[in-house]
Amino acid sequence: MHRARVLTAVFLLPLVVLLILKGPENLLLAMVTLLASLGFYEYARMTALPRGLFGLGLFSLWLLASSVFLENLSWSAGLWIGLFLFALYFLRHFDQASFLRLWALSLAGVLYVALGFFHLFALTELSKGRLWLLTLMAAVFGTDTGAYYTGKALGRRKLAPHISPGKTVEGAIGGTLLGTGLGTGLGLYFGLVETKWLLLVTFLVSVVGQIGDLLESMIKRACGVKDSGGLLPGHGGILDRVDALIFAAPLLYWFLVICLKLM
Repeated sequence: MHRARVLTAVFLLPLVVLLILKGPENLLLAMVTLLASLGFYEYARMTALPRGLFGLGLFSLWLLASSVFLENLSWSAGLWIGLFLFALYFLRHFDQASFLRLWALSLAGVLYVALGFFHLFALTELSKGRLWLLTLMAAVFGTDTGAYYTGKALGRRKLAPHISPGKTVEGAIGGTLLGTGLGTGLGLYFGLVETKWLLLVTFLVSVVGQIGDLLESMIKRACGVKDSGGLLPGHGGILDRVDALIFAAPLLYWFLVICLKLM
């Protein structure tokens, strides 16, 4: 399993980096939309979302992608249309016992997937945004790697045993140190901003990314599944691989826009 994990990363990572650095804007948006669709499919499968709600949620994601592509529709309009379609669905399929659960599952799934994935694309639209996206990946994946190996070597105290028994406090600290270091180092290499800002933002990304990892673990534990899917050998599903990335992407985007005024 570990070998498959490494081989998958070695094969895919250069392709992803090439796409981020050289890919046309429309191709980037198409890939983000495809990954968001696959992520929502995994979410719907885990939570046993009815087929009709899955279809409407998927259509909502495509509307959001269209709003980004056309540049004259807002994200809020796309989300409202999705909300409207869900309301129409429940007018026909209302069941008092299951309504609130399915309503919450549907909205949470669309928001969880859409906010994360489309902020990845939004990052590429900022000044030096593609380089910032690579820096985000270095911080998040560095955190994941550091947490895994530090946890195996030094892990003693469980971080959240009721959610993810394998994660340890020592692993989380080691992951944060490595993720912050790699993200800061790559950001300095790219000449993005001053060191103090890079240290701050990559530290925040590392910590928030680990919370995103735990969030997906909570979803899987509540659904009684080990992985969100099996698309990526050794990694599980799309959500298993990018759970931390899509949770930290909005933080990085708005930090850059609000705090560093990068547009």
